[in-house]
Amino acid sequence: MSEKIDLTQVSNIKEYVLKHENELNFQQLAEKYHDPGTKYALDVFFSDKYITGRDTQLAVFRHLADLKRQNKDDFPYIYSQNYVQAIEYFTRILPNPEKINEKIVPFPYESFILDSLIGWRDVRTKGSRFHLAHVSVGRHQFKTFIAAVLVNFGYFVIGMNGSAQDFLVASIDTDHAHKLFDYIALQASQVIKLPEFQQICKENEVEVQATQIVGHKNKNLIRQGTAKGSGFDSKHDLIAVFDEAGGLDPRYDEKINQIITGQGDIPNRLLLKISTAYPDPKVSFKHEEDSFRSLIEHDYERAGDDDFFINFAQDSEDEAFEPETWEKSNPLLSDKKLHDKKLIGLIELRDNMERAGKLAGFANKTLNMWSRQFQDSYLSLYDIQKNEIDSFDIAGRDVYVGIDASMSNDNTSFGLIFPYDNGKFHIEQFSFIPFAQAKTIEAKEKQDSLPYRQLEKEGFCSITSSPSGTIDFDQVWTWLYDYLSSNSLTLKAIVVDPAYLKWFAARVENYRPEWPYIPIRQTSFQLNEPTKNLQKAFIDSNVSILHDPLLIDGLNNAVLRTDQGGMVKIDRNNRTSEHIDTADAVINAFMEAQNHFNDFNDSGNDKPLDKLTSDQRKNYFKALFGV
Repeated sequence: MSEKIDLTQVSNIKEYVLKHENELNFQQLAEKYHDPGTKYALDVFFSDKYITGRDTQLAVFRHLADLKRQNKDDFPYIYSQNYVQAIEYFTRILPNPEKINEKIVPFPYESFILDSLIGWRDVRTKGSRFHLAHVSVGRHQFKTFIAAVLVNFGYFVIGMNGSAQDFLVASIDTDHAHKLFDYIALQASQVIKLPEFQQICKENEVEVQATQIVGHKNKNLIRQGTAKGSGFDSKHDLIAVFDEAGGLDPRYDEKINQIITGQGDIPNRLLLKISTAYPDPKVSFKHEEDSFRSLIEHDYERAGDDDFFINFAQDSEDEAFEPETWEKSNPLLSDKKLHDKKLIGLIELRDNMERAGKLAGFANKTLNMWSRQFQDSYLSLYDIQKNEIDSFDIAGRDVYVGIDASMSNDNTSFGLIFPYDNGKFHIEQFSFIPFAQAKTIEAKEKQDSLPYRQLEKEGFCSITSSPSGTIDFDQVWTWLYDYLSSNSLTLKAIVVDPAYLKWFAARVENYRPEWPYIPIRQTSFQLNEPTKNLQKAFIDSNVSILHDPLLIDGLNNAVLRTDQGGMVKIDRNNRTSEHIDTADAVINAFMEAQNHFNDFNDSGNDKPLDKLTSDQRKNYFKALFGV
């Protein structure tokens, strides 16, 4: 197998594997590994049993690639069949909480998750390899079952012979936490009666109570918690589960950090974050999802080896109308006995929610997509992020500048557009962050769910230098002048809303009259064309952007508003925390940039005057006519 694999630009991982199987040699693993998890991974690539999305294929690729890395000096992990057999056996002796007389047989995708989390071991610590697990799947796909099995396995198998072992069942609110605990408790109440555990549970006086499971002798405890609760950092949880992590308000991210800190260096520690997608992509669960995906794509860098990631999700918003692809986010559809009934139910749900104007909820929860496309959003997150690049050299280029101004709460943003490659546009932004209304920059960060101080260090913004927290006009003006001159940029146009930038217009007139200053009223009639054309450019991949959270956030927050004449402009739903300043500024710049590659003159005409500056043209006319 090649030592350097980069999957960043590979859209279909399965096709890649099949094409490179002679180098990868994944199929030979079937001779040695017969466990359900590895069998699922091989079937994803080498059979037609499953319809899987790209993220799922990335996860199984990593598993197979790592199986071949075993016993190498720079890879201190092994996949133990003994541990796999233990979790598989435990799972299969559990009664079905809904039908007590039936034993549970995990679905193949569930086995893949369970076998990976328990089977992969760290040879240095003799503990588990994965300490943080990120699992995302559509609703009603038994994610609660996976979480319950892990907690009960941890309590009755991993931790039973220890003492004072803590286990946490947490979620965004009491209802979700209690629902998961009830499932765990139903399983536990049956486990203590099984022959394999009856005696040791009796010795430790294990009791399943309404809100906790406690061993009165060994002091082992499974407890509940919520994001708004306390005490996370005072426990040392062997196994912790945070359900519906995608809905965790960024204000409570510290709770997750407390769990991780409390776990310390326990060899078999595990924090499982499990969720569906939610409407707000600014949450940590979504950021981690993007980060984990990138780590696996850059396979050769071997980063994040102690983190597990799998995401059962659709690959594009278009698939909301392609039921034949829904197995990607609803893996239970792979079961032939369940397929027809479940698919009919999902189609009916989609149709009902579409009629009720709630298709976005179906996309989020059922298809597991972080999408606002069905809320009249301006751009889907997919169409934004697919245009990200690592870097772009702006030096010496033409630039179109748009400005969106504010004073005390909204940010003041520059949209910066650089035409290139005869038809494409590179887009950047720079913003100035006020905090007068929020009182402090810390409060402003919590309000907007954006780490402005970190983004300032990364060069995407500047926090206002005004002690009052309002926008500092001198700071804004100086930045633009220095930016243009230090990068040797040719300013083609600077487009502004004159209603909010009278001070800027005065400075241009007095200090930089040569700047091509273009005022534009912020009406749908004026903005309709650049708004639609920029949208099309993103969809058609005729733009590029950096991984700039401010720009991505602004574009993702934007929704389309249509006036009575059918003209559109962007707006936002939440006027306090959902900022679209960067998107407004870029659309202003695109008002002029969209015509950069258009030649409105006769193609045969020589246009020497077009190449002259304003002062040069004045001297030209003066020489000709004495004016």
